[in-house]
Amino acid sequence: MLLEGWEINGASLEIKRGKEVIKLRRKEFELLQFLLNHRNKVVNKHAILEYVWNYDMQAQSNTLEVHMANLRQKLHQKTSRKIIQTVHGAGYRLLV
Repeated sequence: MLLEGWEINGASLEIKRGKEVIKLRRKEFELLQFLLNHRNKVVNKHAILEYVWNYDMQAQSNTLEVHMANLRQKLHQKTSRKIIQTVHGAGYRLLV
């Protein structure tokens, strides 16, 4: 369960509540899964990149930030509160 009443469907890469459905891309879904596995804990970018993209980021890349922004946009349009928090200098936290 993501939030009150939300369900995750890994086969279709969707999260839904009643008739509301949010379709996610594969990496957005994996990112959400990782955050859910560490809910209410700050996770650093390195750990996320290693889990979702299976690599150690040596060069500067905004891959994570772009996917995080897309995921936030999709989640926040269906709920009135912010679900993903940026903890500057530390990483991200899923607030559930």
